[in-house]
Amino acid sequence: MSPTPLRSDSQGVSKSIGMEWYDLSEARQIQWALCDSPNAKWGWAIYRCSYKPELAGIWEGLKSRIIEDSRRFIAESDAPDIVEKLDCVFVEDPALEDASREELKRRFRAWASTESPTEETPPPDGASRCARYAYFIQVDEEALSSLTSSSGSISRYGYVDIVQGWKDPLPPKEATNELGSPVDNEDWMHVEAGMVVPYFYNDLDGNGERWYVHYSPPPDGV
Repeated sequence: MSPTPLRSDSQGVSKSIGMEWYDLSEARQIQWALCDSPNAKWGWAIYRCSYKPELAGIWEGLKSRIIEDSRRFIAESDAPDIVEKLDCVFVEDPALEDASREELKRRFRAWASTESPTEETPPPDGASRCARYAYFIQVDEEALSSLTSSSGSISRYGYVDIVQGWKDPLPPKEATNELGSPVDNEDWMHVEAGMVVPYFYNDLDGNGERWYVHYSPPPDGV
């Protein structure tokens, strides 16, 4: 498969499409990112990390909501054909019960490197991985519980976790400050479950600096 091309800056993009990048709708920007590769896909990788029976319905509801919200966004956009390449990957494996983020990162990197082999190589200076291969969504027991309404059905509120898939833990010497307090690695955050949709995906796509626009240290960020 030919990987989705990396983008270095909006100026370069503007030249290649003959118009201002930021004049394009979010859907058209996704369309452009896919245009150079007939086999390219887009969409989140989403890991289920809790398998308690009482939360199974919430997980299924979350899956349905992500797909339905994404398809609705696309249908109402000016680039409806991008639905053909939408491929949200829902990973369900009981071995991931209470999995750590480091374990999930290992799994994610192996998957990304298999689907797009060039992902094993760090991108050149000034470039970023596309969102599909840069970030993943973690849905653990805490997240599923936050999505459970008082009636036991899925709520419109609640959160999930988004994780930078290729950011390693800080070295021991950098993991604490001069007072011995832990230093934030800035590799994950809570986001509203309703943000797992195309416009947020597109905002992070190919632009690693956008992470810090949204970033809020846990447990904040929702």
